[in-house]
Amino acid sequence: MMMDILVIISWGLMAMLLLRFGVVLVNWSSPLHLPPKSVKGSDGPVPLVSILIPARNEVHNLPFILSDIKNLKYPHLEVLVCNDHSTDATVEVLKDFAANWPSMKYFNSEALPQGWMGKNFACYQLAKRASGDWLLFMDADVRLQRDALSRAIDYVLRKRVSLLSIFPQQIMVSKGERQTVPVMNWILLSMLPLLAVRLGWFRSLSAANGQFMLFEAAGYRRHEWHRQVWNQNVEDIVIARTMKVQKQSIAVLTGNEDVLCRMYASREEAIQGFARNMHHFFGGHRMWMTLFVLIAWIRMPFFVLAGHWWLLAFSILLVLVMKAGVARISRQPIKLALFLLFAHLWNMTRMAISNLNNGKQITWKGRIYSEPMSSNQSTMISQK
Repeated sequence: MMMDILVIISWGLMAMLLLRFGVVLVNWSSPLHLPPKSVKGSDGPVPLVSILIPARNEVHNLPFILSDIKNLKYPHLEVLVCNDHSTDATVEVLKDFAANWPSMKYFNSEALPQGWMGKNFACYQLAKRASGDWLLFMDADVRLQRDALSRAIDYVLRKRVSLLSIFPQQIMVSKGERQTVPVMNWILLSMLPLLAVRLGWFRSLSAANGQFMLFEAAGYRRHEWHRQVWNQNVEDIVIARTMKVQKQSIAVLTGNEDVLCRMYASREEAIQGFARNMHHFFGGHRMWMTLFVLIAWIRMPFFVLAGHWWLLAFSILLVLVMKAGVARISRQPIKLALFLLFAHLWNMTRMAISNLNNGKQITWKGRIYSEPMSSNQSTMISQK
């Protein structure tokens, strides 16, 4: 009887790993990067693109992203930046760029209304002032290659999507970053086949990244997406799910030396940053997040204790191939991903523990929020 139970558990653990392995294979073999711009191009005039950047204490990032935008090949754009009550020299940076760049404008945010998330309110104000045919919301820590926007617009016009979101290729400089930052792509790309995001069913098969979200403007203005998610700290995923329910076409890609980002500069900063939203990779359920981490730890020791040596060997092979596949998709060094396998597992565990310890309190950019009980109720409990 005990042996039967051990066999059932072993096969259950292996089935879950095989399912994730299949997801990685699908993502590995799928076209998940911006293709080269079509030679034919699209008919009609070049659409006006409004690049919209919410900025709160971004003095170190703004000079880089604004310089990248200024050097873009795209011929028809406007740039709007919302200074969200910054306490550093963000305004001075914006003044310097605006003085010599007619296409770039900035404004100071209004007071944050009760219950709103700061970034969502900044994006809402930006959209109100934008006049583009397409609205590109970007975080200040993103970097763009010169042809990135042209290729993105070419993609949305040819594919006829209402939203294109890109998970940037991560720039990792320090040892701590390399030990932590790849964890999120490891979860995402082994749990969700990104091509399924374009399918018109299964609301749960949705994803988006607020660092790069390119909306067809008419549809955005009709729905005012950031107003609808005013109290959500994972506004990107909620918007994607809502659009999918309404049968609007969305697409998700990953960066390939064209859209990049350095999110965090240290191990501890990355752990605290990812811990805020980690459970939302699991449908917002901390129970599934915890189970995912526990299984990652117990799978191989369980095979050893059960004496299932061939399952142990097979599972090790699958995990190594999965890590290589995720690294390849993410444009990260494969050898480094394999070498840091246990470091990633350990730091993923620390993120989950931090997420559980934080409970429903969320701290971000000097503001403290309570996690909403539903999409219609949220309370900001303190603002610094």
